[in-house]
Amino acid sequence: MAGKTRATVEQKSSLASIATDPLRSFKFHVQISGPQGLQGAYPKLGFMAVSGLSMTTDVIAYRTGGMNVSTQKLPGQSDFSPITLSKGLCPGDQQLLDWMGQLFSVMQGVGKAYDTSTDFRATVDIMLIEHPVTKSTAKVQAVWRIYNAFPTSVAFGDLDAGQNMYAVHQMTLAHEGFDFKVAPNAKSSVTL
Repeated sequence: MAGKTRATVEQKSSLASIATDPLRSFKFHVQISGPQGLQGAYPKLGFMAVSGLSMTTDVIAYRTGGMNVSTQKLPGQSDFSPITLSKGLCPGDQQLLDWMGQLFSVMQGVGKAYDTSTDFRATVDIMLIEHPVTKSTAKVQAVWRIYNAFPTSVAFGDLDAGQNMYAVHQMTLAHEGFDFKVAPNAKSSVTL
C-alpha cells in the first residue's frame, strides 16, 4: 500500500444551521397603508395567500443591414403582474370591499360616499417573517413594498352545502411597481 487509510473522519451535525436555511414562504404579514379616504392604514389583515409578485421587461429586437447574423436586444417597457390577495371571509372584512366601492365612486364621478379628490391608491407592504420564532417578537427577513396599488377585481369562493370549507374572498391589485429588500443575514432584519 502506498499510504495509510484513516479509520475515522470528522463530521459536523447533520442538521443545517438556521443561519443557512432558506426563508419560509408560509409566514408573512400584509399591511395596506391608505387609501386616505378609508381611514389610513388598515388593521392587521390575515391573508392566507399572496400571488403575482413578479416583473417582466419586454425585449425589443433591432437589426441593421450590416449585422444579419444576430439581432441586437434592447430593453423595452417593464410591467408588473397584478397581485392577488386571498383570505377567509370574516365578520368585519368590509374595509377591503369599501376600497373597491371608493374606486367605483371615483370612476363614476358621483362622490356620494367618498370625497372624489381623495386618492384611491395605496401602498402595500408584504413582509416575510423569520421562522422559527423563539421570542415574543419576530424579525422581518424580506419585504416587498408595492406602490400605487388599487383593486381591479374582487371574487368570492363557491358556496356549496356539500363541502366542509370556509368562505374565501380574493382581491386582485394593479400597481405601478415594487421595491424588494432581503436581510443580509439571519441575525438582522430589514425595513423599507
